[in-house]
Amino acid sequence: MRFADLFLTAIEALFAHKLRTFLSLLGVIIGVFAVTALISLGEIATYGIRRGLEQVAGRSIFVQGEWAPGQPPVRFREADRRLLSALPVRVIPYVFAFAVGRDERGKPVEVRVLGVPGDLPELDPGVELAEGRFYTASEAKRGLPLAVLTQAAKEKLKASVGKRVELAFGPRRARLAVVGTTKPLGGLFATFNRPQAYVPYRWIWQNVPSARRGRYDAFELKVRPGVEMKLVADRVKALLEKRYGEGRIQVQSIETFTQTLSQITLMLQALLGGIGALSLLVGGIGIMNIMLVSVAERTREIGLRKALGATAAAIRTQFLLEATLLTLTGGILGIALAAGVLYLVVAAVPFFEVFILSPKTVLLALGVSALVGIFFGVWPADQAARLDPIEALRYE
Repeated sequence: MRFADLFLTAIEALFAHKLRTFLSLLGVIIGVFAVTALISLGEIATYGIRRGLEQVAGRSIFVQGEWAPGQPPVRFREADRRLLSALPVRVIPYVFAFAVGRDERGKPVEVRVLGVPGDLPELDPGVELAEGRFYTASEAKRGLPLAVLTQAAKEKLKASVGKRVELAFGPRRARLAVVGTTKPLGGLFATFNRPQAYVPYRWIWQNVPSARRGRYDAFELKVRPGVEMKLVADRVKALLEKRYGEGRIQVQSIETFTQTLSQITLMLQALLGGIGALSLLVGGIGIMNIMLVSVAERTREIGLRKALGATAAAIRTQFLLEATLLTLTGGILGIALAAGVLYLVVAAVPFFEVFILSPKTVLLALGVSALVGIFFGVWPADQAARLDPIEALRYE
């Protein structure tokens, strides 16, 4: 019997019991949907996090001192800044301070104060202005009392561009003119929006008692395009540890974060895919049960076909085809359902920026569904092929 004839016979047998076929498909559809949707959601979330990291930090390396018991904190000097500037990077120095402001009700508001160079948005594209301007390099060098507030600081302190804001650094109070505000972070990183003020670091040296003139708390290094970040990070660590001692310098790059993220999301995708595969396993067991029932119902038909010359191989192939067709059809419908649900999720959740349904995931889902059909269809097919034609014809 030709393969095309076996294929058509398998389709006719499935359509002969439409309700039973549909109920058998449901298990496979749910299983394939779970595998496809969960793996794809992991890919979509990973893309969103990577995108957010790139927008916030770009090709950045963060350098600061590592705290060690019994030793003074590492504070970088101007010589360190010049040393790092010789590398293929742009160096952004930071001086940290903490202050307390007051909201409109007089309640205290903690504000993180960052001392940075002028024209920071040109050095760091991740800092975007919402209104006003950033203080210039000239204003920063003179240490003028100017501030650029984050959106959270503006709202908490009820400040506005062109007005002054009062901050307390311990017992010392200072008034700074607000010249601009920055845009808040979006998506997953919205939780990092907090009251923060950018001021000239020279102003901090002159007005904050805890600050030390000519010393920086951290550096942010913007690595030039085409330069491998790991090599730069290793070089920075070696240069600064030579000055301050081994283990005293902490160097973190956005690449490190993304590599760690990739490992975590890969494990999560494997876990979620495994959970979805359990649903597919249950669907496969349902297919095997239906095929065994089909063999029992069609015993006389099998006996008649064998009496007319059908071989055991042809009988086995027909039932395997029926099981495989069931699971492949369920796989296609499950993928279509997953694509529709994923599209709706991406449209509804702002953090999910891009719809992702990779060909690898589709091929994996179809391949697994076909294997499930073959695996759970082998025993019923073998049972059918082993039937004795004379006994099968006598079967009632």
